[in-house]
Amino acid sequence: MRAVNLIPQDTARGGRRLGAGAGSGSGAGVWVLLAVLAVAVLVVAANAFTGRQLSGEQAELARAESAAQTAQAKAATLASGDQTAALRKARVDTIEGLVDGRFDWSRSLREVARAVPADVDLTSLVGTVAPSTQLAGGGGGSLRAALPVPAVDLIGCAPSHSRVATLVSRLRTIDGVQRVSLASSEKTDRGSLSETDCRATDKMPQFQLTVFYDAPKGLVPAVDAAVAGGAPAAAPPAAEAPAGGAQ
Repeated sequence: MRAVNLIPQDTARGGRRLGAGAGSGSGAGVWVLLAVLAVAVLVVAANAFTGRQLSGEQAELARAESAAQTAQAKAATLASGDQTAALRKARVDTIEGLVDGRFDWSRSLREVARAVPADVDLTSLVGTVAPSTQLAGGGGGSLRAALPVPAVDLIGCAPSHSRVATLVSRLRTIDGVQRVSLASSEKTDRGSLSETDCRATDKMPQFQLTVFYDAPKGLVPAVDAAVAGGAPAAAPPAAEAPAGGAQ
């Protein structure tokens, strides 16, 4: 049989033109869809990258804060150790100062006892480490304030002025003595003196003298402070007994 085309020629040509237009519109839509998908992928990737970067920075900040706290704890420990060491050193220095500033009274009084002649009697002996030392019964000599160092005030009686001079000479030979100052050596016949006064009973001269010692190392700052504060460290020297006797 012979095929017969029943579609008019004009209709067939219009249909072909319609199919071509539909195909062109469908291709443009695909490209738009692909572009939108690409943009979405880029946005998601950027967000993921930004999130990872932010997480890394937060982790780094946390590590820095932890390191700072550790450093502060170590600094506090070191500061506490320094304070402890400083306190320990201050205590050691205080103890050493007390040891260095301690005055050996037992040796000094023993040497004074050896220096006193057998015919010389002591009626008063007062030892003080500084002129500012307060004594309940008093008894300090008139020359005690001359030097801010340990000193011994002696009051007693001797057979003669020459024996007083001998006592002064012996006291000067004691190790550690820097000065022996004689305040007085007098003899009187006055009957108004008490019976315990050697000048009234035995007609012996009575003497008053002060033995000054070298300042221990621990007392040197105190001596300097006393001088700076107005202590009479520069008082005029008292008359000392001559080698031949005191008048």
